[in-house]
Amino acid sequence: VAASLGCADLFAQESTVYASVVSTKLFVVGAANPQTGLFYLRTSDDTTWQHTGPDNIRAFGIAVHTQSRGRLVCIASGNGVHKTTDGGRTWKIVTGWRITEVLWVAIDPRAPVVMFCATPYGVYKTSDGGITWEEKTKGVQQKFTSSVIIDHSTSSTIYCSTEDGVYRSDDGGETWFRTGLNVGGVRVVVQHPTNADVLLAGTDDHGIYITRNGGKYWEKTEAGLDHSTFYTMVFDPQNPQILYAGGYVTGVYKSTDGGTSWKRTNAGLTNLNIHSIAVDPTNGDRVYAATQWGGVFRSDDGGSTWRSSGLSGSQVWAITVQPF
Repeated sequence: VAASLGCADLFAQESTVYASVVSTKLFVVGAANPQTGLFYLRTSDDTTWQHTGPDNIRAFGIAVHTQSRGRLVCIASGNGVHKTTDGGRTWKIVTGWRITEVLWVAIDPRAPVVMFCATPYGVYKTSDGGITWEEKTKGVQQKFTSSVIIDHSTSSTIYCSTEDGVYRSDDGGETWFRTGLNVGGVRVVVQHPTNADVLLAGTDDHGIYITRNGGKYWEKTEAGLDHSTFYTMVFDPQNPQILYAGGYVTGVYKSTDGGTSWKRTNAGLTNLNIHSIAVDPTNGDRVYAATQWGGVFRSDDGGSTWRSSGLSGSQVWAITVQPF
């Protein structure tokens, strides 16, 4: 990152925002295709995004190894997992031709040679930085997997969201069992930043569920929610009692009581199709919302008001803010 994205030491107190673009409305017949893929900006850049990595890929997920200050970054894309180990100077597809339509990628923060990716054909794992990958679906009934996360308290525990619920593995992905969430069409699972037993699941048709015991039991959280399709939930890392959620024409919902109740907060948000939300870990008032065909929106007051932050017309699939 220091070499490719600008001298990192000069921005020690400034965060970097990454956004993955699947496609854009700005296509013009006979003209050069607009760039898709991975974009980034410093928070002070406001609306000026820079592109890094391969051009014109369908970029779905982003994994940034925070401990390397962004030298290690992976993109989950239609043609596999793209990886850089030098902050974006060079990129390489590390999954080979057998693994495609990668929707999510996760890097083990403690052992970054270990990565998982989620695909419509199941979960795959590498233990050697991407040289070799193995399918890890033993025990999974419906293989379509939209997200996979590594427990922040122990690398042996993995969660993934599938068409028939949330699965958990306690042996690094070798075997899986279905958790107690008895609903289908789970699109995303996220973990509390400090309490590993607390997780939230967003679904296609059943709203948001929360577990406080590692997935044994789940309860629906619905006070204040008027929608049922959610693609993203995120905790404020500095204050996990604050959460944000969004999905199909939902706009942004905010909770200030750990997910017990919610309130819409959409002032200035002109696109209500939300696919990803991220909170700046250095400033909880700064929140970004990635929209479908509306680019990125930014709030500097904890979601009370929003304004456009660029990438207009883009279908932005994922967004993350990193503290460097």
